[in-house]
Formats: sequence, structure tokens, C-alpha cells
Amino acid sequence: MKQIWILLLGVAVASGCTWRDRANDYRQASLSKPLVLPQGISGSALHDSYRVPGIESHVVLPGEFAVPKPDPLVKDSDQGVVRVQKMGDDRWILLDGTPGQIWPRLRGFLNLGGFPVARTDAVNGLIETGWVQPKGDLPRERFRFRIDQGVQRGTSEIHVLQSVVENDQGQWSRGSFSEQREQAMTMALAQYLADSEAASSVSMLAERNVDAGGKIFLEGGSDPHIRLLLPYERAWASLANALEKSGFIIDDLNRSEGRYWVTIDTDADSSLWFRRLVKDEDVKGGSFIVDMRQVEGGEIQIRVTAKDKSESNAAILDRVLKQIKGFIS
Repeated sequence: MKQIWILLLGVAVASGCTWRDRANDYRQASLSKPLVLPQGISGSALHDSYRVPGIESHVVLPGEFAVPKPDPLVKDSDQGVVRVQKMGDDRWILLDGTPGQIWPRLRGFLNLGGFPVARTDAVNGLIETGWVQPKGDLPRERFRFRIDQGVQRGTSEIHVLQSVVENDQGQWSRGSFSEQREQAMTMALAQYLADSEAASSVSMLAERNVDAGGKIFLEGGSDPHIRLLLPYERAWASLANALEKSGFIIDDLNRSEGRYWVTIDTDADSSLWFRRLVKDEDVKGGSFIVDMRQVEGGEIQIRVTAKDKSESNAAILDRVLKQIKGFIS
């Protein structure tokens, strides 16, 4: 091995004596003479595929303008962390990764725990275990795991359902027989996912029926708004959480009207974007009305208006929508 290393080093040194940087050689390049074809040969097939227009066709625009600054990255600081979320009787695990990426990690958890797999449906993101006997004086039970696309792009949600022999009729009920056992399984799975590194393998079947773009979209144009594909109750709670985490103070709310009155918390680190915009746009508005309503098909739409119409600013309203969108989950 030592002889090979010396040989390679010698080659490198020898070649270094004749090597030079040719990166700027193109500056000395000159145009070659046009190709001349023999008589009787048509040149119709010869043309410039990527022709550069002449400089004489360029026009200098009148006036001056400043290139706008790029929007700062909006992302929930908790993203990248495995979280267990709960609303009412529903509980789920939220984590980064598409359903196709999460599928093999869930299979790894079941294999490690010794859970027999009775049924899999990768297209719909379902895994059902066989019957197992837990420790202690507890009835035999089985679990069903469902992987859904998360709200934000590149995230997934895992829902756990538990059933016992005595209550099983061959079909899964909507809720678990034992919320305590469901919670224990959910927490164990969340801990496993948090401790283990993300698997590099992907289930193509689990990706087949899933739109990896998420369940939230920002629509621009003359009527800018957020489109959210969530049930109304969850969307209402998610919006309240997003407002607080993204640098707003909720001054008032009206659940029946689907409306929040909010003010920018100028002391919060998450509202730094607003302080920059205020400086750039020379405005003072910091209070807004956030309206949420359900439209045909069950889709949720979220719009923002300035509380003081005289202080309405399109750039500010657009940034408020982007800020809220980044924190809804």
C-alpha cells in the first residue's frame, strides 16, 4: 500500500509541472470562418440552435428601480421535531418525511417490537397488526396504523387505532377501545421515530396515492388567500396556534363568524419579518382581521385584511398570509 501511495504522489507532482488554469481561455477565443459546403449540398439543416440576439435589439428601460429583497424563509421552528398532537378525541404523530419515507420506518418499529403484521395496504397507508397479548391483566389487542400526508409539504401524520378481542366485531370502530393503550402505543412509536435516523428507503406504493404538495396552498392574484384542506374544527384550532406562533397576539375572536382580530407582537422574535417590512414599506399598520370560511367541497379559505383600511398595504398583507401559512399544521 505504501508503494502505491508513493507512485500516485509522484504522478500528481509530475503532472502538476505542466498543468495550468484554462478557465479564462474563452476570453481570447475568436470566431471561426463560416462553414463552406461543396456545391450541390444544401445547408438548410445547419442553423444556430441557441442563437444569441444582437445587442442592437436591447433597450434600456427608463427610470430606476430597486430589486426587491427575497422573502425570508418561513418555517415553524418545531418542524423537524417529532410531535404528538391532540384535538378532542383525535391524537396523531406529526413528523417530517413523506408517507413513502415514513412507511419503512413504521415497519421497522413493528419488527423491533415483535408485532405480527396481519394486513398491509401501502397505497392507502394502512398497517394492521395481528392479535397480541400485552403484559399484565389486559385483554388481547391489535392496532391499526394509518399514515396520511401532513398539512405542510414533506410532512406526514400517523394515526393509531386500538381494538380488543371482547369488543371486536371484525371491523375497526372509529375510536379506540382503550384510549390509554392507544396513547401508550402512540408515545412509544413517537419516541422510536425521534430516536431513530430517517431511513433512506422509500415505499413507492405508499407514495402512489399521496399528493406530496401538502394540504395547504397560497393563492395570489387579485384575491390572495390560503387554501386549506382540513376539517373546519381542526382548521380553526390550527389557525389559532399558527397565529400565536408566527408573531401575532389574538385580541379577539368570533367562532361563529370564523374571525380573528390580531395584532403584531413587535417584541417577538418571530415578528422580525414585520419590522423589516415596516421599514421598507414605510407603513405603521400592525392590526389585522383574519377571516376563515368553508366553501363548497369542504375546502377552507383564509383571508387577511388590515383593521384600518387606510393602512392597507398589499405587500404587508401578502407577507402576513405567507407568515400564517408557514405555521399551520
